Amino acid sequence: MPIDRNKILRYKILNGCLQDMSRQYRIGDLLDCVNRELERYDLKPVSRRTIQLDLQTLQMEPYNVEFDSVLRESNCYRYADTSFSLELLQLTPKDRDALTRTIEVLRERYSDPDEQNPQWQWMLTTLQSIADDRPLESAEPYVSFENNEAYSGNVNFATLLESIINRHPVEIRYKSFVQETAEDKKIHPYYLKQYNSRWFLFAAVEGKDEIWNFALDRILRVRQWKHSYSPPQVDFSEYFSDMIGVSRNADMPVEQIMLKVSNRRYPYVETKPFSEKQRIVQHDGETHTVAFPMRVNNELVQKLLSFGDDIEVLQPQHLRQRMATIVEEMTKRYSPAQKDCVGR
Repeated sequence: MPIDRNKILRYKILNGCLQDMSRQYRIGDLLDCVNRELERYDLKPVSRRTIQLDLQTLQMEPYNVEFDSVLRESNCYRYADTSFSLELLQLTPKDRDALTRTIEVLRERYSDPDEQNPQWQWMLTTLQSIADDRPLESAEPYVSFENNEAYSGNVNFATLLESIINRHPVEIRYKSFVQETAEDKKIHPYYLKQYNSRWFLFAAVEGKDEIWNFALDRILRVRQWKHSYSPPQVDFSEYFSDMIGVSRNADMPVEQIMLKVSNRRYPYVETKPFSEKQRIVQHDGETHTVAFPMRVNNELVQKLLSFGDDIEVLQPQHLRQRMATIVEEMTKRYSPAQKDCVGR
């Protein structure tokens, strides 16, 4: 059953009225006060019956409100003890200040997410509503994001994010898929990036110069490391600008990628380009040829393969050959001869 989020707002308004020593409130007065506040938030007004039910509910567990018995004889409402206040779920000034600072840090850290990223836009809008004490009108979801609740890397996400924000070095125990045993690494965490429903931590390893990335689902343990923090020497918005995914090695230069895309699939490439620097080289009645600078990594190859025969790699030659080799191996696996062999 959906939670009536507006009920908390109504109780908060009633709480203020019932503490007010300067006037006496009848049911009609309370109704006017509540609906006036609801209108400020563009919420629907409530009925007299709703206010009556609210007042009855407030006299029960867990609120246990007692009204002034003398005023009740004249159909007015006020707390018997005017120092009483409902213990509603609300932010203290200290909590609100902390939440506001968190929002400011997130906005600065993630390069204006209000304009660039729907997930950040939704999250910050919700947090800002809470900080501003604005009600959330509906319990029904408005937005759905890709999420894997069974993903084991979720366990360490909050700890690592807090370490990044607070600039705290950590020690992790890490075991990649190709390692037989885990190893401990002292790191300076910088950045968290999600790709293909998995999270990756980008950090500097103590004593190493380059940036490393660690899959969160391969981090077995995280501990605080009492050591001075080494801030990042790279701009991560630039770091990811010429690559897809998370894989990047020192021997992986930026190259000019040229692709021939079928007109049938080109609208997908046009509206969701491989790169911000993607440009059209030429087009005819059947294809569009596009070019862009990019580092060739496994993620790029996987994305190209996802287009099937709607994309042909023209340049660079080593990438074209790599694609051809993969296609040849796939052809062998799905050839009639291979099928006959499996069936015997």
